[in-house]
Amino acid sequence: MPKIVDHDERRAHITEAVTNIIIRDGFDRVTMREIAAEAGYAHGAIARYFPDKQSLLTAAFLHVFLGAHDRILARTAGSRGLTALGLMSRELLPFEEMGSEISRVVLSFWDRAAQNSELWQLHHEYIVQRRELIRQFLTEAHEDGELADSIDLETAVNQVAAQNAGWQMMAVLVPESATTENLQASIDAMLAGLRAPATASR
Repeated sequence: MPKIVDHDERRAHITEAVTNIIIRDGFDRVTMREIAAEAGYAHGAIARYFPDKQSLLTAAFLHVFLGAHDRILARTAGSRGLTALGLMSRELLPFEEMGSEISRVVLSFWDRAAQNSELWQLHHEYIVQRRELIRQFLTEAHEDGELADSIDLETAVNQVAAQNAGWQMMAVLVPESATTENLQASIDAMLAGLRAPATASR
């Protein structure tokens, strides 16, 4: 009886292998030979699922992005407003070694997306979704009286999104600055700047 192949499982396994190679060696070192060695599959099996390097990078990016999104939803379940925003930032910022490693995948994708309209569009689509989640938490904070009266909602969305993206870059290019203490202090300062004085003790 022929062996039944779980194609979703195999695709996920290859994606994990690509992600590991990018973290360890960088995207330029991703080759079918390297992936075959990492995943334990023949070249032909890999090409069946991912015909070129762009599809491999896209799979790795989505693996990281969607994984983070699922963790954000799980971590913020039952929370709202600035509490949820702080938990979201805690998930997105590159805490611990794994956080900085994931940042390498993100930066590799950003580099290619800046030069490729198809990758740019894909990235834009998912970043818009993330900005909507930030906007939701800020809107809840406004409704709950947590947000300072002086805060402009769209400016705050940009501020939070830029901080999250900036720390991804810092974790790779200036790793000594991305300590747990500095990352947490950055989140605390951001929230303090958004919070209404009357809720400062919450």
